[in-house]
Amino acid sequence: MTAPVYEPPRGRNSYLAYVACCAIGIVLVVWRYVDLLVRSVGSGTVSVPVRMTATSDVPQPPGGATVTADHLVLRAPIADVPAGAIGCIRVGDALEVLLVSALIALVAAVAWKISRGGLFDRSTTRILDWLAAAVLVAGFVPQFVRRMGWNWVVSGLGWDGHLPTPDVDHQFVPVYLGLLVVICFRFALTASQRMVRDQSGLV
Repeated sequence: MTAPVYEPPRGRNSYLAYVACCAIGIVLVVWRYVDLLVRSVGSGTVSVPVRMTATSDVPQPPGGATVTADHLVLRAPIADVPAGAIGCIRVGDALEVLLVSALIALVAAVAWKISRGGLFDRSTTRILDWLAAAVLVAGFVPQFVRRMGWNWVVSGLGWDGHLPTPDVDHQFVPVYLGLLVVICFRFALTASQRMVRDQSGLV
């Protein structure tokens, strides 16, 4: 009778705590989105971060130094901007919540597989493939959709020829690092799975 090639480590209930923490993270992400949405609807405004020409028309420090600012947040009345622009912003926000929640859920799924002795299962590498794809989509798609809405708001407010530029926080670095970690782990796991299959029945 052969011994199992892989057994879950002792104290595997710690993985259950990890999965529970991931579930709490999803709840917090959704709660933050709902809270911001309720505040926006309640105030009747939509916020658009923009980058513009540096100006000193900002609160100045009492020490005498002159400070300037080239970033600000426009708060435009929802009634004064196109409904399609609001729709793009809302869809972008919702996509971000869904995709971030999916990322957390996929990480929790990997931890769950490990806790059940499925580290070397083919389904675990499939989950990592989905995780890598989700990192790419979550890093760029919501911001792209949201920026379309921001541009639409700015142009809809009547800035012809001198549009402030929506201030987009690009996600290249976190997406790149996230992909490196996921792909590296997947390659290591794929190599380990081959070793496990080759040694299966020899122990």
